[in-house]
Amino acid sequence: MSALAELAPQRLFDPVGGESTLDDVLARVWEGLASRAAVPCPLCGGEMEPEYRAHALPIGGRCSGCGSSLG
Repeated sequence: MSALAELAPQRLFDPVGGESTLDDVLARVWEGLASRAAVPCPLCGGEMEPEYRAHALPIGGRCSGCGSSLG
């Protein structure tokens, strides 16, 4: 690694130690909801189930544990 790269500040949304970014977490939740599956809630870990309206595809999800919604 060059000396210049070592001095460069870390960007705000770069993962620090290998953990997932917010984008990674939300992308996994959306992928699960889009496949019509219940997924772990990103806030409390409860079960987030897909929500539907007039169409067959999910428009978001709602957690049965904490009540948070994504949509």
